[in-house]
This record gives sequence, C-alpha cells and structure tokens, in this order.
Amino acid sequence: MFEAIFRIVVQVETDGQGQRVFPVTKHRTPVNETGFLSLLASVYHEEVYPKLRTGDTLTITVHLDLPLREVERTFHFRDGRLFEGESNQQPMMSDPLPLVQGVYEKFVQQVGPGEIFTLTFHVEQP
Repeated sequence: MFEAIFRIVVQVETDGQGQRVFPVTKHRTPVNETGFLSLLASVYHEEVYPKLRTGDTLTITVHLDLPLREVERTFHFRDGRLFEGESNQQPMMSDPLPLVQGVYEKFVQQVGPGEIFTLTFHVEQP
C-alpha cells in the first residue's frame, strides 16, 4: 500500500490595511484570499491529481481550530479517470475539485486573523 499526504497549514494574518492574508511560506509575501484559493487549486492539479491511479482513494479534509470545524470528503478513483463519492447517490465525475472548492472556499471566508486553516489531501493506493 502506498500513501501520500499533502498538507497545507496557514495561520491567517492581517496586512497593513487590515485585510486578511495567508502566509504560505517564510520566503514569500503573504497572499490574499484569491491568491490562497489559487494556490490550493494548483497544489491539487500539480501534485495530487497526477499521482492518482485507478482504485485509489482521495480524502480531502478542511480543518479550522477555533471554534473547531472540520469537513471531510472521500472520493474513489475509478476506470476512465472518474471519481465516485462516498455515497452511491452522487454521480461519477471527472474531477472533484469544483465540489471540494465549494467546501474549502466557505472555510477560507470564515477564518479570521490568528486562526489556523489546514487543508489535507490524503491519497491511498491499494
């Protein structure tokens, strides 16, 4: 079994104008909300998606520390590069990112200065 975990952890700050910013690395200027959402999508498309193989499970977890809030979504990678959600009620999709973005974008909008935002992409291969 192979397992890969991609975790992004950011403590939200404010800039000189009082706007929320997301410092993603020590050596890069903190980005605004739009830049942060773009970074999350880039990590998914460049690092996570290319590693997925038929039969893999992708679990995406969004976590805020205070007050404790967490959402987790699991997808199964099937033949034809299609994803299937946990529920059989959900139709197969070619890419779960739009669904996942809807979840983490709400969390990004709720997080305030000093709070810690964590997004985890967990890939499991049988």
